[in-house]
Amino acid sequence: PEDEEGMARLDAQLAELVRERVQARSAAKEAREQQLHFKMRVLELLETLLRRPSPPALLLLLPRPLLRVLGDAAGVPALRPLLERASGLIRHRVCKLSVRGAWPEASLPAARLLTELEGVLAFAAKARGGGAPLAAATTDVVMLLLRTITQHKLVDVPAMLRLAAAAPADLQPPPTGAAALNPKQKRPGVAAAAAER
Repeated sequence: PEDEEGMARLDAQLAELVRERVQARSAAKEAREQQLHFKMRVLELLETLLRRPSPPALLLLLPRPLLRVLGDAAGVPALRPLLERASGLIRHRVCKLSVRGAWPEASLPAARLLTELEGVLAFAAKARGGGAPLAAATTDVVMLLLRTITQHKLVDVPAMLRLAAAAPADLQPPPTGAAALNPKQKRPGVAAAAAER
């Protein structure tokens, strides 16, 4: 009889542990589902904002966080809806942004936009995985930022090219590709590099 009472207590304790574990798993799953629902709702609100006839220029700062969402959601089957929604938002809404009229320097300084471009390029350099959706979205974002910078003349491109051309030879980038391997070619940088070999 004592063994039976001990076994009954042990069974009750085991049943309680199993019940607690099942409840914890259920609560964690529900929390993940709520977080996914919240993120989807945020993307829906951002899409509504992007549909405005003249969206604010500050939305040009939106791509990098969205790219991070794509990178985090890639390879996680439960986050596939989030991946598809964020990818569609970047490619079909964000990258179609156009700032009309004069550049709003007060709300978005040109230097901030250049910093954003640098951040996107750094993200692209570090990104591992993510597949085609992340690669396509990153390319579209870079093109959006470059297009905006050149359309509004936020950078004096001719002056930058003159500076690059006037840089000393030791600061010039080394030749690449087939031209670097052909010492008979008449381009200045390639001939010098071939002579050093």
